[in-house]
Amino acid sequence: MVDFEYPFDELAERAVLGAMIKEPENIPVVLEHLREEDFYFEEHRLLFSVLYKVWDEKGKDWDDIVLRNYLEKRGLWDKISMDLVYALALEAAEGPLLLEAIRSVKEKSGIRKLIDLSLEVLRSSKENPDFNALVERISQGAYEIVLKHQTSQFYHFKEALDTVLEFIDQRRKAERLITGLSSGFLELDKLTAGFQPSDLVVVAARPGMGKSSFMLSIALHLALNERVPLAIFSLEMSKEQLAMRAVSMLSKVPLQNIRHGFVKDGEWEKIVKAALEISSREIYVDDNPNLTTTELRVKSRKLKQEKGIGIIFVDYLQLLGVPYRRSSRQEEVAEISKSLKALAKELNIPVVALAQLSRQGEQIRDKQPQLAELSEQIEQDADLIIFIHRPEYYKKNPPPEEEGVAEIIVAKQRQGPTGIVKLAFNKDTTAFEPQFDL
Repeated sequence: MVDFEYPFDELAERAVLGAMIKEPENIPVVLEHLREEDFYFEEHRLLFSVLYKVWDEKGKDWDDIVLRNYLEKRGLWDKISMDLVYALALEAAEGPLLLEAIRSVKEKSGIRKLIDLSLEVLRSSKENPDFNALVERISQGAYEIVLKHQTSQFYHFKEALDTVLEFIDQRRKAERLITGLSSGFLELDKLTAGFQPSDLVVVAARPGMGKSSFMLSIALHLALNERVPLAIFSLEMSKEQLAMRAVSMLSKVPLQNIRHGFVKDGEWEKIVKAALEISSREIYVDDNPNLTTTELRVKSRKLKQEKGIGIIFVDYLQLLGVPYRRSSRQEEVAEISKSLKALAKELNIPVVALAQLSRQGEQIRDKQPQLAELSEQIEQDADLIIFIHRPEYYKKNPPPEEEGVAEIIVAKQRQGPTGIVKLAFNKDTTAFEPQFDL
């Protein structure tokens, strides 16, 4: 192993602590940037902790006598001497020099954390040489270090209002009802204003409700009518199965006929025409059933950079893998959910993730899915939650008004109302369509 020493700046650490001792009003300034863990020397970490606690209890109204009493009562004399305290006060940095000392302490701390992360990855590579797991640990670890290294900033509310007014004015001049990406279903778009950039959209349903078909109906509309480049990560169906459904939806030829090859000449022409139209659009499919959150992020970044994709579909959330095993599946699903939301924010595009609900919820009288059936983390991360419910699915002889009807339930919307939109479900092609097209 390479021989090295952790970087540190002892003079800067002493200058910062001295400033906190000499002038307690400096303590809030220091706390904006530094934490106990940022100091290299154990003695400095302990003193920083003590100064923070004294300030937290007394505010700025304390002196060396108060500090001495604090150390005496907590038996810290053997670790922190008043001689050290007085010496540090003489080395206090002021004004711009204090900010420079803080910067140096923070920078050295960040480098030490990166070294620790590198050593951790090196050890892990010997114990468990899994490439994807190592990449995810590096990515996650570096991201956490950067977050801690950044200094929080405050903005006058006017800046946010200026941005909002500009946004509203642009939408007003455009005279468009839909501000995001259209689903292709006008009533649903009226309710949601479309799929917004950086939003995590969760489409959840029990088995047999048509989640994948609903996703594909939206994807085809965006690709064919809106000309939006998009990506579909299909962990359940193969790319050929997806293509077969897409052709059936667009050509109106029943899926069962296509699967068995019972296709008439006129239908064959429709199928070929549909296939040519779909293939002319930018739809990118990954059907790796063992896809992990790390691979999803890497591939999505590449597609955004090289192909300019405007939306991502994931079918479905619970099938995604995580780079590190967790103590429970619930923890893994929570990590997947957070990863998808982070991806949407990073790429600034909507991520639509399908989610499977348990059949246990079918014990509910009206069978309608409830938010309680989703994990708490998914509900928290999602900006928009849509349930699919087809009442006829649970009845042997459904009434005429329920035949072929799908309820699209907007159960949560961070920036808008909830409600129910009714669509038509075509069993022959598995397509979702506006009811008035029937």
